[in-house]
Amino acid sequence: MAVDNRFAAVKASGVTADGVRRFADGSSENLNPDALAALTEANLTESELHDLAEWLETA
Repeated sequence: MAVDNRFAAVKASGVTADGVRRFADGSSENLNPDALAALTEANLTESELHDLAEWLETA
């Protein structure tokens, strides 16, 4: 599934579920630069960010 591939790529950059939630809330200033770049480049919708956070918790 294409979404899982994007999620896996984001995870490989060191993104955590907490980091995704902070990014979605606009409080991402303390995120690792690689994680921040991966989330920005993934260009996920708010719904996809929520799904990503859940996926990271279960992956």
